[in-house]
This record gives sequence, structure tokens and C-alpha cells, in this order.
Amino acid sequence: MPQEPEEITLRVDDVQRTALVYAGSQAQRKPSPVVLVCHGFTGNAYHAARAYSLQTAWKEATVVYPQGLTVYSPRLLRNGPGWQHRPGEYEDRDLKFVDALLEELKSRYRVDEKAIYACGMSNGALFCFVLLVERAKVFAAFAPVAGAGGLFLLRARVPRPVLMVNGKADRLVSFQAAEWTRDLLLRLNGCGSEQKEWAKGCITYLPVKDNNHVVFCAHDGGHIWPPEATAHIVRFFKEHRLR
Repeated sequence: MPQEPEEITLRVDDVQRTALVYAGSQAQRKPSPVVLVCHGFTGNAYHAARAYSLQTAWKEATVVYPQGLTVYSPRLLRNGPGWQHRPGEYEDRDLKFVDALLEELKSRYRVDEKAIYACGMSNGALFCFVLLVERAKVFAAFAPVAGAGGLFLLRARVPRPVLMVNGKADRLVSFQAAEWTRDLLLRLNGCGSEQKEWAKGCITYLPVKDNNHVVFCAHDGGHIWPPEATAHIVRFFKEHRLR
């Protein structure tokens, strides 16, 4: 039988926030990984759970699909569910939500605090970069899909492993923006220029300091979560823990 999720409801700054939680198979008995999966603009937690299925690919991890609030997309010029685009926007309501959500998860399950991860699609990927800048010490690694960082990423100071998945034909997030973000991460993490295949279509850069790899996965598609992304993300997260 497929695992049934639980919906958690929290009040953050007097606003109701929700998240869909698939508890890890042993999360009640021993410290287990936690993965936050942030949906894209106009998306929702239930669709993300069906489409990305990290809870199926990594049954030992507690996989959490938080629900975003209404944001304005400066790129698409309309409103929809999503995440803050940069630190400080919307009074950091989503950063506060993540803080509260992680505390709630620790009260319900046994959480391996050296194995907390974040991934996301599009606007959710952008929010992963916000987390990298503002909450890097909490997370062991990040995996943004179909996203790129804004200029705020220049403020990142704490190296962390990052896997990026981007489409060469993406019309919403240009491949050039993804490459700019990758190069910034390579400098942040102190990675070298030697390229080594990590998986089909994925390159890692050597030498690497303190296991803070940057893996860049390029595919020929557009603004999508490609079928191989989930397996790549689970593998990457399993390879990285906080020191």
C-alpha cells in the first residue's frame, strides 16, 4: 500500500501554514533524514508529491512538501502560490515557516540534524538559494531544479553541496542564468576546474573542499522536472551530511 501522508498545520506570524508530510519508515525509532520539497509557482504540495515522489525513492527519509502562499511573479506578471524570491521579501514569511516546520518535525519524529536537505522546482528552486544564503548552517545539501539564483546569492558565505538540474531549452530560467549560478557556487565552495562525470548528463568539479560538491546536470528539455531528477537528488543527498 502507498504510504499515506499527514498534513501538518502551523500558525506563523498569525498566518496558517500547511505542509504534507511522509514520515520516514523508521522516523519514530531512530534519527532519520528530512527532505523539504518546494513546489513551483502556481503549484501545490499535493501535486509536487505526486509528480516528484521523493517519498517513494527514499523511504527512510521524512519527505515534506510545504505549501506556499500567494506571491507575485515579476517574470510572469501574475499572482499564484509560491515562495519569497529573495531574503527580506514578504517579511521573510517563508524562512520563518521553514524554521517553525523543522521545529515541529523534531517534536514529532526523530530527526537526524546532520541530514536535513532542501530541493525545489522553479520558484521553489529559487527559494532553495534563499535558504542557502540565510539558513545554510541548518541544511546539509541543496538540489534546485529548473532554477537559478538572484543577485542575493552573491551574499552567500557558507559553502554547501549543491546539485543543479537545468534544461538547455528552458524559456523561463535561461541556461545562461543557470551557468552563472553554477559558477558562483563553484567559487563559494572552492571547487576546481577539472570536470568529471557524476551521472549521465551530470558533471562534478574537482578538486573539492570538505565534500562541498557542485554537480551540474544539463538536459535538452525545457522548464521541467525531468524523470531522472528524483533519483539524482536522492543519490546526491545520501552522499552528503553536515560535518
